[in-house]
Amino acid sequence: MSGIRPDNDALPAPVDISSADPLLDAARPVLDEAAGRIAGSEMSLLLVDHECRMISRVTAGSTIERVLDDAGAAHGVPFAESSVGTTALGTPAEIRRGVMINGSEHYLEKFKRLSCFGQPIIHPATRRLVGSLCMTEVNEKTNPLAVPFVTGIVADIADRLLDRSRAHQRRVLDAFQRAAPRRDIAVAALGDDLQLTNTLAAELLSAADIGALRAVLADPALHETSLSLTLSAGTAVDILVEPVPGTRGAALFFLRPHLAGDAPTRVTHTRPHTSGAVAVTGEPGTGRSTEAVAVATELGGGSSAPVVVDIAESLIEGAAPDVTVLLARARERRTALVIDGAELLDDRSLSLLRHAVGRALTPIVVVAGPASQIGAGAAALLGQCPRRIELPPLRQRTAELGSLASGMVTDLAPGTTLSSAATDALLCQEWPGNLTELVTVLGEAVAACHARSARTVELNDLPRGYRTISRASHLAGLEQAERQAIIAALERCEHNKVRAAKELGISRTTLYARMRSLGI
Repeated sequence: MSGIRPDNDALPAPVDISSADPLLDAARPVLDEAAGRIAGSEMSLLLVDHECRMISRVTAGSTIERVLDDAGAAHGVPFAESSVGTTALGTPAEIRRGVMINGSEHYLEKFKRLSCFGQPIIHPATRRLVGSLCMTEVNEKTNPLAVPFVTGIVADIADRLLDRSRAHQRRVLDAFQRAAPRRDIAVAALGDDLQLTNTLAAELLSAADIGALRAVLADPALHETSLSLTLSAGTAVDILVEPVPGTRGAALFFLRPHLAGDAPTRVTHTRPHTSGAVAVTGEPGTGRSTEAVAVATELGGGSSAPVVVDIAESLIEGAAPDVTVLLARARERRTALVIDGAELLDDRSLSLLRHAVGRALTPIVVVAGPASQIGAGAAALLGQCPRRIELPPLRQRTAELGSLASGMVTDLAPGTTLSSAATDALLCQEWPGNLTELVTVLGEAVAACHARSARTVELNDLPRGYRTISRASHLAGLEQAERQAIIAALERCEHNKVRAAKELGISRTTLYARMRSLGI
């Protein structure tokens, strides 16, 4: 199928293998030690990267070295099945397990003097294929002792990859966590086995866009720079690239969308339109009312306060809001109108608002719950707004929850701090009431702390229902990021695990296993 004939004499030409340096750096000490163990034998250890390009060859005898030279087994030569057929280098990469290839079982005639055992090298952290290792000898059949020998070497290489990955990931995670809490800019952190984004970046970037950013990382002379890029969705962005110190091939990307020549805002969805209407959505307690007033003040030019109507409050007081009167009042004051709780409006009012948004007579900010929790009329109104700001729930902001809580404690009682045990307990909660609930809980905790004349909020100062500490609070940074990615996918898919697994690109069995492991 690949056009390869068994009597093909020439192997593919060598290609550049500089990108395989991380694997080679991890494997070199292990292969050097293994070379001493096979000294005096006619055996060879061959290492290929994830694209099956040969990156190392350790030989212990002149005969095997000469045979490999005659076969063309040189650095940079591709040994994928599509290039050379069945081998103990390319085949393990295809089947993801060890395989023994005795002489006559090779596809190419020129390899049939050799017998081999090959084992894939799977990265322990990412579970991705990073390469394959093969022991080769001139014989009709492979020495059965090759299996435990190669398996042990592969395990040692994997351990070194994990150690390097942990150090690399810690540096990338630390850099990301320092930058990600910024809500005015999209931030992504990419490494060779790590990908992190804050909310804005996650909604701006597609898989193709991530691929474009990774192409920047491929530059061996990676340095701080600025560039412009048009994303796959058509959004033009300015990007600041900052390499992460102490890592190789890892950087922070700060993205600012072009919005009619103005400075970018926390807009997560845009489409060309002349209307000044903005939809602010999120669960109750996420700060959407405060956000809406800030946006409305900006839209109104800041000359006068916006007209704000709380639909729920109006209905409780028995005064159903009149949309036409509110629109007229905003036009008269030459300011913006904030409709807080749009999902509670009747069909007539929603229809009038959609018409007003379409005519763009006055800036309108519509506040509503998540799209999955509102009716068709309100959803249609949100869909007509050309700009959308989605505020994430607190349970998806664990990376910044600790700093948020500490800041709130300081605001509530200057000089008071939050203990690590209390912070761990806060990280374990689901926070259905979001920021509003957090403020209430911390208010009670600060009061309890001061009642015992202390200045540090401890675990027992928290309300009784908030003192639980689970394994989730002790997860490493990468596991925390993975946990939040799974939770977010489940919520987007309305807790349909089959759809969530498909969106995450993993099997349903893997999803169940990771949910158990991460305490979801």
